[in-house]
This record gives sequence, C-alpha cells and structure tokens, in this order.
Amino acid sequence: MKTLLLIFAFFSAIMPVITQKTGLSKKYGFKIKMLCAFMYLVTGILSAVSLHRLTDYSVLILGALVSGLLGDFFLSYKNDKYFSVGVVFFALGHIVYSVTFLLIGEMKAVEYIIPVIVMTVIIFIPVVYIIKTKISLGRMEKPILIYALLLLFSFACGVAKSIVAIKSANPSSGLCLITASVFFVISDILLGLKSGGMKLPKFLRHAVTYTYFPAQTLFALSIYFQ
Repeated sequence: MKTLLLIFAFFSAIMPVITQKTGLSKKYGFKIKMLCAFMYLVTGILSAVSLHRLTDYSVLILGALVSGLLGDFFLSYKNDKYFSVGVVFFALGHIVYSVTFLLIGEMKAVEYIIPVIVMTVIIFIPVVYIIKTKISLGRMEKPILIYALLLLFSFACGVAKSIVAIKSANPSSGLCLITASVFFVISDILLGLKSGGMKLPKFLRHAVTYTYFPAQTLFALSIYFQ
C-alpha cells in the first residue's frame, strides 16, 4: 500500500507539469485543474487508509484539502463573487492547517505560539509593503491582506511543526511539512502579484500551479508520515 501511495503522490505532484508540457492544461483548463485537485485529495485519503486508523490529524488535514479543492473550483470562474468564495475556502483551509499543526500531536502550542507569531509578523511586514506599493487590488485589498496574514501564520505553524517532527525523529513528516509550507507561500504570493497586475518573469509563468499542487500533495502525504 505504501508503494502505491508514494507512486500516486508522485504523479499528483508532477501532474501540473505533465499537463502543461503536453498542452492538455491549455485545452482542458478547468477539467485539468480539478483533476489535479482531486488527485491531492485522493493522496490524502490513501494516506489515511494506509494508516489503518483514523486520527484527528488525518481528519483535519483532509478537511483542509477539501476546502482547498472547493477553493480551486470557485477560483476557476472569472467572477468577483465566485473569487471571493474561493478566497474564503482557501482562508478556511489555512485556519485548519494552523490549528492542526499547533494543537495536534507532540507539538505544544504554548511553547511555539510566540515564535510562530514573531515569524508571521516579520514576514508579513514586507508582504504588506509589496501589496501597498507594487500592486493594485482595489476594494479587495483588505480581504487580501487578511488572507495574507492567515497564509503566513499557517506557514509559520507549518515550519514550527516540521521542526518538532524532525526533533522527534520523524524527518519524513518534517520534510513534507516544510516543503509544502514553502511551496504554498510561493504559490499564493505569485498568484497575488499576478492578480494585482504585476507581470511575472517568463520562467515564473507556470510557477503558481507548479508549487501549489505539490504543496497540497505533500500536506496530504504528511497524513501517512504523522
């Protein structure tokens, strides 16, 4: 079962690259995006099944993945109302990730909450500067700033959780979480810049999907390595 899980997770992570290079994503944009989303969700389900038990960590991570899938669905529509709904689902996903990393497992929230908050603030300040000075989001500026705060707090929680996992002799979990957290931040920051009208360099043209789907897949895989 472990071999099947790892093979499926591998293809889930690289599927955006495969579909982009073969031209399938351009031809079947929405369908390919939802296929990739379902693949990271299935990775999470397979990870949970492979454990032969259902843990609180598994349930919460699966909930965050479902929230991400719904966010992918609504963000696919070029409509402000649907875009807002998609952002809400992604924000909910980050809240669930944060709660999971802080409260589930061997990590004690009291010991890590101050470093997590400090890390969030340190990263949030330059992000606010970029949003305020480099891009124009109009009336979406405040919601995006709130979302950015949730994203970065989730990132800080993921980093802290990965450190705890490595210190607890669980490097596989730690590697999944730190890589997923970094990829998710990169993906969302690039998406925000792109949505705000900033023209990204050519080599970053597909970086949003190339980092986002692997990030969700790695979060899903962390269920198995918990």
